[in-house]
Amino acid sequence: MPTTQPAVPAVVQRARAFVRPALAQAVARFPSGLERVAGYYFGWWDADGSPVAGRGSRSLQACMAMLAAEAVGADAELALPGAVAVELIHNFSLLHDDIIDGDDIRRGRPTAWVVYGTGSSLLSGDALWAAAVDGLLAVDGPAGPVAARELNNALTCMIHAAARESDFDSGPVAALSIDDYLYVCEGKGGALLGSAAVIGTVLAGAPAAQAEVLREAAHKVGRAWQATNDLENIWGDTALVGKPGFQDLRSRKRTLPVIAALQSGHPAADELACLLKGDLDDNALDRAAHLIDAAGGRAYTREVARTHLAQAMNLLDTLALPPAVHEDLIDLLDFAVTRRPRTRRPLTKSARA
Repeated sequence: MPTTQPAVPAVVQRARAFVRPALAQAVARFPSGLERVAGYYFGWWDADGSPVAGRGSRSLQACMAMLAAEAVGADAELALPGAVAVELIHNFSLLHDDIIDGDDIRRGRPTAWVVYGTGSSLLSGDALWAAAVDGLLAVDGPAGPVAARELNNALTCMIHAAARESDFDSGPVAALSIDDYLYVCEGKGGALLGSAAVIGTVLAGAPAAQAEVLREAAHKVGRAWQATNDLENIWGDTALVGKPGFQDLRSRKRTLPVIAALQSGHPAADELACLLKGDLDDNALDRAAHLIDAAGGRAYTREVARTHLAQAMNLLDTLALPPAVHEDLIDLLDFAVTRRPRTRRPLTKSARA
């Protein structure tokens, strides 16, 4: 499976370059075995430690922290400890998620627990968590502890969402609530992105309240991202997603398109419910995907993603932002959901000022 990086917007490339040196410094403090695991997960080297230019983290949370500082007119360097912290926490959560879900492929190559074992992967994730908190607490003045509390709040939301998610894969279909599922999506995909906005703002010396609209926009994007991810894990391009096709169906996960299809009342819903209880070979997976589509689950999920992304963009329009930062935020939020850079018109000199 390809490991090359998909195309990303210029602002995300800038965020990666912005955060990488400090991120590498943080990981270099780990014991060598844990450093090896973390660097592999970040896409810096292969399993044996040989440098690679593979597919690593998209650095969206770090990008949000950087842009939040710029949104209040501050130097992005002030937000660097926050950008590092949210990137460390994001990858900590994925390391643990892969173990919980039993996923053996991420970003186009074997997951860390497959390569290094469960114990080393768990400890490496824990080291990422500790380094994130330490980095914020090392910031001089009151901003560091405020940012650390915000980071912990995001992590709490992520943990609660992950715990709630497992409830959707058991119990009667009629009892499943799409609103509850979207709330879980918000916690999984939007909590850390929203906290990155608050952390970047606080470290830049502005009140946390100035980031509340950005936080709300990030929560909308979290819902849209998870809806899109649910679609990709059934019908997506495996090279773009970095996971095998039908990943969620193989695991019998009740994701948004599956829940919507099963609750649709369409004749295909009954066949789908029976099919998901049996053996899922390649033919059965193809059939299940067809039935979900026929029952409207695919179209419904697309509309959820479209609606929540549009709501996030509308929230950005309510903010008095420097034009260049506004465009960068649009690029970031759009890419978080679509995974593809949008086409944008160059700003004039007056707009960049």
